[in-house]
Amino acid sequence: MLTALSIENLTSEVWYKKVVNRLRGDAVKVDIRSARGVALRHITYLSRSGAVNWARLSKLIGAQRNHLLCNDDILLPKDMGFRRFDNKAFKIQLASNLGVFVLSKLKNKVSGLSVGIYDLRGDCTRLLAEIVPYTDNLIVVTDNLEDYNAAAETVREDIGAVVQVTDNRARLMDCSLLIAPEQINELLPLSGNVIVLTSAAPTVCTPGLIYYDYHFRMPNMFDRIKPQDLSAEYFAGALYTKARQYELGSIVPTACSNYASSQTYRSICEHLMNC
Repeated sequence: MLTALSIENLTSEVWYKKVVNRLRGDAVKVDIRSARGVALRHITYLSRSGAVNWARLSKLIGAQRNHLLCNDDILLPKDMGFRRFDNKAFKIQLASNLGVFVLSKLKNKVSGLSVGIYDLRGDCTRLLAEIVPYTDNLIVVTDNLEDYNAAAETVREDIGAVVQVTDNRARLMDCSLLIAPEQINELLPLSGNVIVLTSAAPTVCTPGLIYYDYHFRMPNMFDRIKPQDLSAEYFAGALYTKARQYELGSIVPTACSNYASSQTYRSICEHLMNC
């Protein structure tokens, strides 16, 4: 069972409402919902005092307090074992799916489009087989040369495609589209026009058009049990990772965004066609 926490602030500046709130005290609502075999326990803390009784919640939430689903605005007391669920696996899948989908729409429309994969650990070697049907200019920058060279050899034997594998970051400069499964933590030599699809905001100043939030329509059954204060991306990530709803891994986002702007897959295609 998944457990989600929401906090509603019911405090008031009106004097008589303050008196009523003090008399009524805080309250907790528990709602059990289910869809497609997934059960969700949604706990809502109604704060009339302006504070949160974490000891009370700790007893109620139990062992799931160390992977709790909640909005990132909620400040959890880590000294009591509370941790927000945060797993990038689903975001990595969304970034990869969008990149491959865009390439599939551009097939035969852009000659010589240079595509890059920035994957230092070598977690996404599967991407080679998904991308090579759409470009003959694929560059992989990784520190795990062994695994990627093996994957590149498999692709060459299976379909005759050649993939360039290197640890030289400078090779990314020519890329028009870059899929970066992991968070970018180093300054990369990128073009200012490159589209970068990644799983989290870079920790360093990064050239290019960087997108790390993904938008899609949640399947109806799951949409009905999702707490309103959780994003579809975050909730689907919990379903994918914790509830083993792996079919969600086939979702292709309709749009992506960063802190200031957004793109649809169509606008990304137009941008790449004009590069």
